[in-house]
Order: sequence, then C-alpha cells, then structure tokens
Amino acid sequence: MNFKVKEICYCALMVCLLALLSQIKIDLPGYVPITLQTLAVYLLSLVLTPQEAFFTCFVYLLMGAIGLPVFAGFHGGIASLVGYTGGYLFAFPIMAMLISYLSRKYSSYIACFIGSLVCYIIGTAWFMLLTKMALGPSLMMCVIPFIPGDFVKILISVMIYNKIKDRISLTSAF
Repeated sequence: MNFKVKEICYCALMVCLLALLSQIKIDLPGYVPITLQTLAVYLLSLVLTPQEAFFTCFVYLLMGAIGLPVFAGFHGGIASLVGYTGGYLFAFPIMAMLISYLSRKYSSYIACFIGSLVCYIIGTAWFMLLTKMALGPSLMMCVIPFIPGDFVKILISVMIYNKIKDRISLTSAF
C-alpha cells in the first residue's frame, strides 16, 4: 500500500468521521444498538478507492482493538470485537471495499445495499455462533429492525456524496 499524503489525509478524516458517528447510539432491546457507523461506512466507501476504504475501516478496528474508545458508546478493546456485535465490526472493511468497488460499476444505491447484505450476513453469522441462536430469531433481533434505518442511511450517504463529489478533489479512483 503506497498512499500519497493526500490519500492518507482522506483516510484519516474518514476514520475520524467513522469514530464520531459511532458514538451516536440508540440502544434497543437485545444486543445490537442502532448507530450511525454504517452511514459513515457507506459515505467513506463512496468517497475512497476500494483499497483506501478497506484500509480506513481496518485502522478503525485497530484503534478500537488497542483500547481507544472509537466503537459505539465510547467502547474499545478486544472485548468489543469478540462480543455479540463483533461480526458487524469485522464486516466493515469488507463491506467498505465492496461498496467502493461496486459503486464505480453500478449505482451507489445498489452498491450500498449489497454492502449492507454482506455486513448483515457476516454480523449475523458471528452473532449466531456466539449465542447459539437459530437463524429466524437472530434475523428478528439483528437484521429486520435495522432494515428501514439502513435504507434511510443509504439515501442520506448517497445524497451527501452526490453533493460533495464535485466540490472536492477525490483520490485517484476518479
């Protein structure tokens, strides 16, 4: 990975945005809260190249792993990564790279939707592994309540991206 200073700055700004939006959290009954983390992942994925998007989310996970309070509710540490929602966190780099790649070939909306599906699959599989819960109840707890909010987050992130893409000098992918 040979990033230029400009690209490193974009990645750093996006890590900050991801950490900031992660703190906006609404607890639901159960294990998985509503956060704006995915809004940040959608947006950074649209702005950055696939490699940069993956790197940005990976750095975010490393920051949390070493104990910095960047995860939802100002949490950090390995416990957050191996807990019930850890699968969703681990899905972020893959989700970001996939959205970034697909958004250059297809609609940004479609790319974000497919990225969400990947996040749901990885996160829910992890949740099921830890809780030994069946698929149906896991979907009711970890996916179904979040679909409407994720549609709204996708709409917002694509609208923001469409407003800023002509105003900023984006990285080499453009």
